[in-house]
Amino acid sequence: MKSIPGPVLDAIQSTHLPLMPQVLLRFLSMAEEGGSSTEELASVALLDPALSAHLLMAANSAAFPRDRQLATLGQCLHALGPRQVRNIAACLSIQSVLARMANDQSYELVGFWNHSLLVAQIAHEIAILLNRDDAEESYLAGLLHDVGQLLLLGGMGDRYAALLDWSGEEEALVVLERKELGTDHSAAGAWLVDQWKLPSFMADAILFHHALPGQIPSADRLSQIVWASHVVSAWDLAEASNRKGRQQFEAAAIESMLDLPTGSLVTIHRQVFDRVGELASSLGIKTTPGSAPLPRLSQAAIDRPRLTEQSDAWGQIEAAVCNLAIMEPLRDNLRASEHEAEGLEAIRQVARILFGLDRLAFLLVGEDQSSLSGAPFDRQPALLQQLEIPLKAEASLAAAAALGKEPRSSFAVESPASTSLVDVQIVRCLGTEGVLYVPMHSRDQLIGVMVYGLGEAQFNRTQKRLDWIANFTHLAAASITNRREAIAQRKQIEADLTSQFQYQARQVAHEASNPLSIITNYLSTLEDRLPEESNILQEIAILKEEIDRVGLIVRRLGEVSIHGLEKTWVDINAVIEGMSALYRDSLFASRDISLDLHLDVQLAPVPGSRDQIKQILLNLWKNAAEAMPAGGRMVVSTVGGIHLSGRNYAEIRLTDNGPGLPPDIDRSLSQPLGSARRSGHAGMGLSIVAALVKALDGQITTQSRPGQGTTFVILLPMS
Repeated sequence: MKSIPGPVLDAIQSTHLPLMPQVLLRFLSMAEEGGSSTEELASVALLDPALSAHLLMAANSAAFPRDRQLATLGQCLHALGPRQVRNIAACLSIQSVLARMANDQSYELVGFWNHSLLVAQIAHEIAILLNRDDAEESYLAGLLHDVGQLLLLGGMGDRYAALLDWSGEEEALVVLERKELGTDHSAAGAWLVDQWKLPSFMADAILFHHALPGQIPSADRLSQIVWASHVVSAWDLAEASNRKGRQQFEAAAIESMLDLPTGSLVTIHRQVFDRVGELASSLGIKTTPGSAPLPRLSQAAIDRPRLTEQSDAWGQIEAAVCNLAIMEPLRDNLRASEHEAEGLEAIRQVARILFGLDRLAFLLVGEDQSSLSGAPFDRQPALLQQLEIPLKAEASLAAAAALGKEPRSSFAVESPASTSLVDVQIVRCLGTEGVLYVPMHSRDQLIGVMVYGLGEAQFNRTQKRLDWIANFTHLAAASITNRREAIAQRKQIEADLTSQFQYQARQVAHEASNPLSIITNYLSTLEDRLPEESNILQEIAILKEEIDRVGLIVRRLGEVSIHGLEKTWVDINAVIEGMSALYRDSLFASRDISLDLHLDVQLAPVPGSRDQIKQILLNLWKNAAEAMPAGGRMVVSTVGGIHLSGRNYAEIRLTDNGPGLPPDIDRSLSQPLGSARRSGHAGMGLSIVAALVKALDGQITTQSRPGQGTTFVILLPMS
């Protein structure tokens, strides 16, 4: 197999994969509304090759380091987390709008989509029939087997579109590709999957799906399944009864190669053909029987009239309105990041999806406002942090961009400043031909410079989107400024509240300590009176531990904040099991609520406070139990190995089927307690929970829908 020629590789390295709008719309709606499970989101993503590829690409990128690569959509969505999934869905939607406005995506994908889904479904059914435990991997490989066509179309545009039109069908397309490009879409798709470093033969299965019939028996089983599925997908249902036709000959050969029962492939083909038709109908996609399984230039694009000066002006107005309408929602997602490094990673991921530029770095202005240096950010070259660039226009293109408030590039002939050696160093750090600097300003304050490493071909494609890149950079700068201001304001509020709280806290601690001591002494006396073999002794020990914990909380009210508690290594599973023994009857069974535990036995201890974790769980359990007076179900699960923004977390997930959270409580989960709170305890425990999770350097998210229950997901760092 020949390697991909340099010009073709340069064209496909940072390209947008065209998506089926109907599938993207459903996925975006589910991600934004919340309440959908990982499995439900994955089932929709698995309907579109491009959407699946984007999610696999994001989850397996260097931004999410992990011990093993993620080969299934469910694993990817679980690792990314709800917020990142919403970000990706929003970014893909915006990218699709940008592509259409720039006339970059004027292609009809129904035939391609229908063919990809047929191959995926057939591969899945064959894998099940063979009793393989990697049926989803077979499905994914089948779904992505022609993703190279989207890569080449997105990267090479009209040149590749012409090959699609000339060929008419896929076998002829492969011949044209190899003649005109020196490669084919199989190699391009395999190259993409190779970037994810999956521990499987998925890339080979994509590479070999146009192999000759005499070659494929020597390949691995996954490659054989995808090859066979590709052949079967082209069958005509009307010829199924012809026992002497080509299809019958192919069926016999494939069934012999895969050890399948005679006639099984005809049955699979008929069932899958009907199933894909039903899926298309449910999504509102109109399919045409016998249509070519290739992307096509749409008739609307062919008929598009030449723009006049007036229509061009209206196009610019449309672009401005679109900018306000669709880019504003991203501001909240970027601003919600807990740490600035997490916010920078979110910005980098958004830019990668929107503009197809994945070599991105940040130069931030120093406190003295006199120089630029690399942000202390794990996902960019460490050498950049050692640079200190004076803020003088003649010093570098980066400084000229920052001071002039205009993008500057090493490719632009009209640059106002010469490329300096520090610019050369930055290009070398990013491993690219050149660089594009876009200044980050917010409220007349310089934040820094976004640095895009790119090749000349990428720069030429980027030129017509430079306004969008500048607008996005302004959005990123505003999100950083807003976050910094919010942190400063929150610290001031916390300081004021702390000073007011200390005096009252000392009074409460003094008054509460006496009855707690009396209860503890009584339990000790009761313990002495019971025989050693009594089953109640264990329950008394747990009660004493709980009273000691409450006493410790009370004593510390006036001494230190929850952030000052000493951390040790905590076995989360042991904490949950101990609390279950104490509260299962009193909190849940007494209300006819079942408590189900699904604990990861491989979960390692986490650094933290055992008392804080117990307080978090108790607040959430108590709220859930009180919300289900007529009975219900609570499921508590744990799992390790969750990766987010370069950190490794343990997850505690609590799900109930109660009435859901009131909207005002859901929105104000992470806000501090104040006089505006509703009377009683509504929402108070949740604010305490949010503060405790934050003190443990963790994260908490909630998904709640009226009448359908609530899910809390708590992530605690593993180190």
